[in-house]
Amino acid sequence: MKSLLLFVCGGLLFGAVALGIGYWLGDQDAFVQGGVAFALTLVPASATLAWVVFSHRSAPEMRLVASLGGSGVRMVIALGGGFLLTSMQPQSFDTPFWCWLLLFYLALLGFEITLLVRQQAKLNGSPQA
Repeated sequence: MKSLLLFVCGGLLFGAVALGIGYWLGDQDAFVQGGVAFALTLVPASATLAWVVFSHRSAPEMRLVASLGGSGVRMVIALGGGFLLTSMQPQSFDTPFWCWLLLFYLALLGFEITLLVRQQAKLNGSPQA
């Protein structure tokens, strides 16, 4: 549960800083496109991390299924939502939107993997680095 809270708070902080910089460098469109991209990545990432965190006491095979299934769900929502937005409103969501989506997707994925590896090390009783 601690990992999930840390992920949500850290993700919100990263998103706020990135969107603030984008707004400062760009304009209102960058803030809107970045905000939508952030929502498309943070919400499914948080939901799938919750699924993995709450299944940590399951068999190792179930943890693997939860992790891989979570990656698939996150990818479908983020990429599918991005494709839907760029198809339906190409004047509002164009190339910068995909850059924002890629930035948030990769940053949140890396943060989630880091938290899961640290959690697994604690569960196994390994000393922390």
